[in-house]
Amino acid sequence: MSLPPSTPRDRRRAQTREEILDAAVAVMTEQGVAALNLTEVARRVGLRQPSLYQYFDSRTAVYDALFERGARTHHDLLAAAAGADEGWPGARAAAWASLRFAVDHPALAQLLFAGAVPGFTPSERAYAPALRTYELTRGAIADAVRHHHLHPAAASERGVALFVALIAGVSVQQQANEPGAALDEGHYAALLDPALDMYTGYFAPGHPDSWTPWPEAAPTSAH
Repeated sequence: MSLPPSTPRDRRRAQTREEILDAAVAVMTEQGVAALNLTEVARRVGLRQPSLYQYFDSRTAVYDALFERGARTHHDLLAAAAGADEGWPGARAAAWASLRFAVDHPALAQLLFAGAVPGFTPSERAYAPALRTYELTRGAIADAVRHHHLHPAAASERGVALFVALIAGVSVQQQANEPGAALDEGHYAALLDPALDMYTGYFAPGHPDSWTPWPEAAPTSAH
């Protein structure tokens, strides 16, 4: 974690950077994530575009900082939700926190989860909070297994991936079909609870034979 700015000049610079990122989010929300225009961003914060490069040396650097901001926000929301309860209720709360992030921060969600910027790959630093979020999610599922709320297979790599895919699928459908709708008004958002119920049904706890093993992967043909 970086140290807070130590001098007035550093604090002003940090504040301007945050204002630039705020303006970038606004532009992406209005014009599309891949259509980020730094000239427009600079105008909104009262800078000439060459001056903006004193804070971010490229458009990619802005995307990278936005990715880190979004990944940190997403992680913190999930951590607070999962930490409020134990077992499956904690994991379920984390799922809803993830959907709320996507609804409340659509531009950042597209940057993080939808590959909305062709050719952009986040830096190791920017991606670090996303890795922590994955470990947090895996830990929440494992805690549900320890509480006998889920079959142990749910904590496997594929089990966690299915949990994430269910949330992502609902999020994408909500944003694609009802952008701007509040979380409690979205028709697709309302599908998250049934999707999570299907997940718990598939990974029902109890006797090992109560869970249907993963099917064998289909062989791929060489071309």
